Amino acid sequence: MDLLRERIRARRARERGAILKDAPIRVTLAYPNRYGVGMASLGFQTAYRLLNAEPDVVAERAFLEELPGELITYESGRHPAEAHLFAVSIAYELDLTNLVRLLIRAGLRPLREERDPDDPIVLVGGPLTSSNPWPLAPFADLIVIGDGEEVIPQLIEAFRRTGEKEAFLDWVEGLPGVFLPGRMEREPRFATARPETLPAAAQFITPDAEFPDTFLIEVERGCPRPCTFCLARVMYGPTRNVPLDRVLAAIPEDVPKVGLIGAALTDYPWVKALSRALVERRQRFSYSSVRADRVDLELAELMRAGGMKSFTFAADGPSQRLRDLLKKQIDRRDLLKAARVAREAGFKRFKVYQMIGLPTETEEDLEEMIEDTLALAEYGQVALTISPFVPKRHTPHFADRFAGVKPIESRIKRVEKALRRHRPRIEIRSVSARWAWVEAVIARGGPEVGLAALRLVERENFAAWKRALTEVGWRDPLNAPEPNLPFLAGVGA
Repeated sequence: MDLLRERIRARRARERGAILKDAPIRVTLAYPNRYGVGMASLGFQTAYRLLNAEPDVVAERAFLEELPGELITYESGRHPAEAHLFAVSIAYELDLTNLVRLLIRAGLRPLREERDPDDPIVLVGGPLTSSNPWPLAPFADLIVIGDGEEVIPQLIEAFRRTGEKEAFLDWVEGLPGVFLPGRMEREPRFATARPETLPAAAQFITPDAEFPDTFLIEVERGCPRPCTFCLARVMYGPTRNVPLDRVLAAIPEDVPKVGLIGAALTDYPWVKALSRALVERRQRFSYSSVRADRVDLELAELMRAGGMKSFTFAADGPSQRLRDLLKKQIDRRDLLKAARVAREAGFKRFKVYQMIGLPTETEEDLEEMIEDTLALAEYGQVALTISPFVPKRHTPHFADRFAGVKPIESRIKRVEKALRRHRPRIEIRSVSARWAWVEAVIARGGPEVGLAALRLVERENFAAWKRALTEVGWRDPLNAPEPNLPFLAGVGA
């Protein structure tokens, strides 16, 4: 515990933005991963600011530390379970087991039904809850689905009026974005933030985050693109572009670097004007995403002037046929143009994201991907990241099968073999097919997947996941003869 306290003191000394206060309503805001990952989460930081904006609320952070033993909060060093509300922000499917570990190390029994009425109310929010809340259902008293800007103030007001778990749950039942796993058989509609509550902007700056010393700000929420594999359009509602003057007003002029965030950032109407203003302020910046069909020389030169060493664009399909299937709205000419513009602007390296294992994928599609990558490499060094396709709920691909671990591994090996001799001109990084399968199970699974995760606290690997899923009686719902399960309701919507 002394070592953890010393580590927290050192991190606190290097960060900017902590809110130190005392208030009658105590909230632990926890992240089921290490400090650096949690402090790179804009949603986590936004929840922290919203909670502490309430005069009678104090929210203190806790993370799943690398060190063994119980956890303490960063602001006061109190035990995380010494709170009225225990709120968790979870972003990724593979953090499901970390959620269980977090609850245990915070001194809470992970299963909702085993906790006492006097235990903190466990709230879970974040991107995963909007994608698929059902694996979280065994653990959470309440799950927030949608934008926290709308839900958090209502939850605090409900607790302010009730102050007791069952009365609180009675009060919030039926609110948009509030899902009570113990009481509701269907998910509620998403809570969508009003434009005037945006932008979401960083509360913290720290060199210890995954994006060191970077002020994060979301300039748009939602996505105007129709890509069929992506959840952004469904999860975040209609596109809300934050006016340029409001974005600039939210960015402190003394921060060294700004991280601009948006699902389709280069579709933001004022992306060039914003970039130019930051260059004039002499602030470095980076983009969360670049659309190959939106990059021109002017934008690329602004990115270089802003300190970017490389930029990333997504092909998201090994062939034009498959990109058309996904409604990606880019073609080979867009990819080559983006690479050419990168070279003309002085970038020596660019990153490309690809997906394989797509529905109807053939050997000819992979061959086209290899040819396109070689063509891109004529313009600079290509850092190619290959990810297996993971079907998600709320998309048209929900019922598509995961391609399989062995087929995906075989396809990745084929691509690597064809491009290996072109190193270092082409660098390849691939995402594990085995963990992509686990992600697919969690992305489309029900409460039993959460119970499987409960069995993996001490040892988690691919074999352990398969064994745990078998032990809890999991079966692929898409293979079930009568898939009459609540978490299948409304899929593909």
